[in-house]
Amino acid sequence: MNMTTKTSIFERYLKEYLQASKKGKGKILDTICDVTLYQRESAIRKFRTLQMKDASLPHWRGRKRKYGPDVRAALRMIFDTSGGLCGELLHAAIPEYVDVLKQNKDWKHRPEATKLLLEMSERTCKRMVKTFRGVKDGRRGIGSTKPSHIKNIVPVFHGSWKSKPVGYGQIDTVVHCGSRLQGEMIYSVNFKDIQTCWSTRAAQWSKGEIVTCKSIERIEKKLPFPLVGLHPDSGSEFIN
Repeated sequence: MNMTTKTSIFERYLKEYLQASKKGKGKILDTICDVTLYQRESAIRKFRTLQMKDASLPHWRGRKRKYGPDVRAALRMIFDTSGGLCGELLHAAIPEYVDVLKQNKDWKHRPEATKLLLEMSERTCKRMVKTFRGVKDGRRGIGSTKPSHIKNIVPVFHGSWKSKPVGYGQIDTVVHCGSRLQGEMIYSVNFKDIQTCWSTRAAQWSKGEIVTCKSIERIEKKLPFPLVGLHPDSGSEFIN
């Protein structure tokens, strides 16, 4: 017998137990202890706990949740407005997005939710954004990037994005394949500058290293500032 079943038994006899005489309570306790294998004192404490429980409040075990659905909805609005920034970049831009949306009178979220959103840590933001990414109609999006073993010898950037200059940005490839990854198809190489959020992209056929390098060259010519550095994922088109 699991704990849920035992609790339901106590709830079944709670009203009768509270209204019973001392002798009647003793009989109920005898029955409860025989069925649930509770000690008598533990059964009495269990009835007392159920008596003090507010039935109108939802039952929640563990630490009290700080960020409710209202905060999540506010973050989702900023995530969608940003075009799907990663949690790390989005966290740094939250105050600016809130100010702009307020100026445009598009921010309808409560002051309490806004305050919690602005106080949210980067780690929590990344965890929430992870649940937003790649999910549509209950299904995850199709990905064509496979991790490369050579990435273990490639230097990895650690630290704050705020220290990076204009001209340093994230780059990634997006496949335009519809619902299936079969045959040759069009890819777009997307570059986004971290400081200015300037976005530029170039289309290419397939995902080879040579055509990707040419796409990066075309992107560099389009930029209004010098290209300083790129932050790619572990896709073979970049690592190779």
